[in-house]
Amino acid sequence: MLAICVLGLLAVGVAVLRPAITAAPAASAPPRFVMAELPGYDAAVSETRNTINRYVLAAKTDKPGFLLPGTPAGRAYVLEFQADLAERFATLQKMGERTSADRAVLRKDLNALLGTVRTLEKNYLAQAPLGRKGQFKDPSTGKTHPFTGAASPKAENARLEALARTFVGEPDAEGSYIPSAEQLVRSFGLSVNWDFAQLTKSCPSTKKNDPDVVAAFCTAAPRLIYGNRETTGAAVVFYSPVVVSVMKHELSHYRITQICGTPVPSRAGDSVEAVTNSYAVLFLGASYDDLQPFDGSPHPEYRMTPQSDAIAKKLHAGSCS
Repeated sequence: MLAICVLGLLAVGVAVLRPAITAAPAASAPPRFVMAELPGYDAAVSETRNTINRYVLAAKTDKPGFLLPGTPAGRAYVLEFQADLAERFATLQKMGERTSADRAVLRKDLNALLGTVRTLEKNYLAQAPLGRKGQFKDPSTGKTHPFTGAASPKAENARLEALARTFVGEPDAEGSYIPSAEQLVRSFGLSVNWDFAQLTKSCPSTKKNDPDVVAAFCTAAPRLIYGNRETTGAAVVFYSPVVVSVMKHELSHYRITQICGTPVPSRAGDSVEAVTNSYAVLFLGASYDDLQPFDGSPHPEYRMTPQSDAIAKKLHAGSCS
């Protein structure tokens, strides 16, 4: 008989060998970079902060280079710009906490945000629409302003010039056209100061002792027009539409300052007053007869000519030199 043998394995005293299993070392995590630690981040924060401070100062000092309309629409445009800058600055500060394994991604985002700040400033200086929508509280008044993103100082100035062209002065109960002239000036966000002696304090270089001066504009106080009640012929000037035309002349100094940063742009040369008269007639609707000097006038520098008209048109289009 064939014997069947079944083998059994006894565990006693027998060591069973198994291959050793060792855990693979964990892969080290890639380094992460912090936005705030990138070269250039602090410079971007400083540039944006300085931009904010620069225009806050400009709004307070009312420098001619930043002479935006003094109307509610002009104020809203400034607020829109400041709100947009403040929001971008807050975003930049928050971005400082961002981390990434890719330094290039952080740098790209930083440069992109700084680029938007520079573009915003460029659009502001060009008086172009800023595109911001939403609301902003004016810290000086506590009032909330809605933004449509379409506000433009150029459009507001065009509206004001159109208003002036159609403005017709009316006498008050005493026959004076002064209140009517003041109304026109206020529509531009300016006012009339009838203490004419104050002019020499704002502009010491102003010609003194000229009895024919009716009014004057000074860039040191660009939201004021100085009126002279003691002018020669006051009884005629202030009791006729002439005073309205004179105020349109002074408003033209203001408008040329807005456009060119100075009331005496180089393109006007030695004919500043004649060019300003031409601007007042062409773009603010002043009476040519009211402003054109008579033959033999002691002030021929105000005489309008085809050349002064041509220069005024250039200035209106933004060509100042």
